[in-house]
Amino acid sequence: MKPILLLLIGLLCLTVTVQAQAPSKTADPNPVELIAAATRRPWPGENYPVLPALSSTMQDRVVSEIASSPAVRAAFNQLNATRGNRDWAAGIEALEQQKAIWSLQAALCHPSEDVQVLALRALGRLNDKQSVPFILLYADYMSVLVIGSESATVHGIIQHEIAESLSHITGVPIQIDGQDPEGLQKAIRRWTRWQLDQPQ
Repeated sequence: MKPILLLLIGLLCLTVTVQAQAPSKTADPNPVELIAAATRRPWPGENYPVLPALSSTMQDRVVSEIASSPAVRAAFNQLNATRGNRDWAAGIEALEQQKAIWSLQAALCHPSEDVQVLALRALGRLNDKQSVPFILLYADYMSVLVIGSESATVHGIIQHEIAESLSHITGVPIQIDGQDPEGLQKAIRRWTRWQLDQPQ
């Protein structure tokens, strides 16, 4: 066989092999990957206060919610932490419209405080008692003092929104304006007693 023919056959085989190995299109992220993208901090530094982790049970509920609804999946995808504020706000709004309470609770673990505030407000409006245990866990993590002008202001808003949401859902009214870690801890104890009194 002529060398030029051997070379052409070799190139053809190589082309076929490369095409077979190359994916036809980028696979869509699965629900677990979407959760990771929404809760992993992509920029330098660490969150303070530290954010709670999703338990296996909680993650399963979020995965189920995402997997069972294309609308929830699309909304949750907008919470990818590498996206901008406009996408995050639209994602929270869409999750509220879908009444996706588990996905909204997962949004409390988003690295952006803005997303956390929007998620708290949405959960308060949805008024679903199933969200109380995780909001209480989140509240416990947030019941610290944050220093620094801008950071302190934002953290005061978070503590206020926690109180607003849990007061509305539980019917146990607590008023917190600005940072008040001690007041929040006292409120958490009252809301926890309410939670324990609920029928199982």
